[in-house]
Amino acid sequence: MKRRRNRTILDRKGFIEKMMADTAKTIDSISKDINKSIVDYTFVPGKDILETDESVIVHVDLPGVDKKDIDLDVTETRVRVKAGFDIEQEINRGSHLTLHDRKSGVVRRTVRLPKKVIPQEAEAKFENGVLTVEIPKQEKTESFKVKIK
Repeated sequence: MKRRRNRTILDRKGFIEKMMADTAKTIDSISKDINKSIVDYTFVPGKDILETDESVIVHVDLPGVDKKDIDLDVTETRVRVKAGFDIEQEINRGSHLTLHDRKSGVVRRTVRLPKKVIPQEAEAKFENGVLTVEIPKQEKTESFKVKIK
């Protein structure tokens, strides 16, 4: 009669390590899907609109975007920005943990302008992840000092 040996946790070490590795891969896969969904469906770049007597200035935050990947369209009443991005982040902690995180996609932002502008005279610059678009107004506001009687 064969005697059955009681297995201990140490006997199943390889099985447990494989199970943990498979679980980690599954969590990574789910995490990537969730992050991609969040970036694809909810990322809207921040914006500021400034109005001077002469022009309207729009700032759009585009961190991690290259200037060559920005498409800018200006009309009399709006500014439309479309930007592709491909961001890779790598974190190394010691010899056992390395994290590669890659996000890519397209962001879009349409900004309605408070006044009609002259789109063909728009000027744009991109510095430190911020797109700045300055467009002269069609009707400039003049200010005069008025003496109060």
